[in-house]
Amino acid sequence: MEKIYEVYRDRDSSKVGLYNGILKDSGIHTVVRNWHGSNIVEVPIPEFFPNICVLSKEDYEKSVEILKDYENSDSSGLEAWTCSQCGEIIDGGFSECWSCQASMDEKPEN
Repeated sequence: MEKIYEVYRDRDSSKVGLYNGILKDSGIHTVVRNWHGSNIVEVPIPEFFPNICVLSKEDYEKSVEILKDYENSDSSGLEAWTCSQCGEIIDGGFSECWSCQASMDEKPEN
């Protein structure tokens, strides 16, 4: 039986999905376990939380570094911007308005 190495586990499946995507984009083959596991019990039990695994020690070490670098990156330095279409203030990490879906680069309508 092949050994698997757990890289990351969290109750929040969206965060697990994000981290899994980051690893896949980096060329690392992953296996996600318990994707719907935390939904089967009312009491949160960490053993049922979604988790990301890899199949080799080398991929485990690379994955830990990639995720550590991602978590330590300072995305808070991105400046908020004001939508030219509806005037909403949008967090700096987004390029599209959450309210009217206008792109950050769109010119105001006359």
